[in-house]
Amino acid sequence: MAAAGAVFSALTFLGIKEPERGRYLSEEEKRKEEEKKAKAAAEAASSNKNPISAFIENLSLVVSLPTARNVLIASSLRNFGGMIVSSFLPVFFGRNFPAFKAEYAALNALALSVCGMTASLGGGIIADKFEKKSRMTKAILCVQGCLLSPFLIGLGTLQTGNFYLGVLCYALKVLVSGTYSGPAITMIQNTSPQSQQGNVVSLYFFCITMAQTLSPAIFTAFANKMGALSNPALYGPLITGFVAISYWGSIPFWWAAGKSYKKHMDEAEGTGEAVAA
Repeated sequence: MAAAGAVFSALTFLGIKEPERGRYLSEEEKRKEEEKKAKAAAEAASSNKNPISAFIENLSLVVSLPTARNVLIASSLRNFGGMIVSSFLPVFFGRNFPAFKAEYAALNALALSVCGMTASLGGGIIADKFEKKSRMTKAILCVQGCLLSPFLIGLGTLQTGNFYLGVLCYALKVLVSGTYSGPAITMIQNTSPQSQQGNVVSLYFFCITMAQTLSPAIFTAFANKMGALSNPALYGPLITGFVAISYWGSIPFWWAAGKSYKKHMDEAEGTGEAVAA
């Protein structure tokens, strides 16, 4: 499986090239874009902000943008629970199904590669296809994944008698919840000032990385306190509980992000300033 992944990565690197930027712009539009870049570079060079003040400024910008703010909170909550699944579901299977280690390694890799890729590509296609019919499409994709995931994780981990049921539920969880990343970033980009999109997206990745960093430590403290090391069946309820709190807790913020995104895009479209989704 690792060799196949390495071959696929090499073929992707060799066969997929980044498209030429601005190939469909007129000469006048290209000139204006170059002037904007030069101006932005000059402003960045003249401003001697230290990293802390720059971070605070970017955070203030995100807080002032309702769509970006809600996406940031929702994504952080979702990734808090997602990292717990990634870190401790292997522990659950390894401790409760020790005779299936080889099967778990193969099926886990298959679920991540096939279901993960299908979810990412499918989510992007659905979001683009139905964007014009409903501006809420991107938010709904995020909501449905966070709504269904705790049920699937619970069905797979609140029992220790059927290994294949647990793996199947995990694969379905990856399939339904892996659609969120593209729509989330697109909602941020489409509602943020063009000059600040890089900063806003960078802050987005910083925050979800912090959530992913903190969650294993917090979960470990709870697991140790509950005695999961001596009773590995407890990993199931603990994982399900954390996933339910984080995933379901993100739903109101996904929905609020969708509503503000719809409002922004409808207003921008009315003035002829809508960003292509």
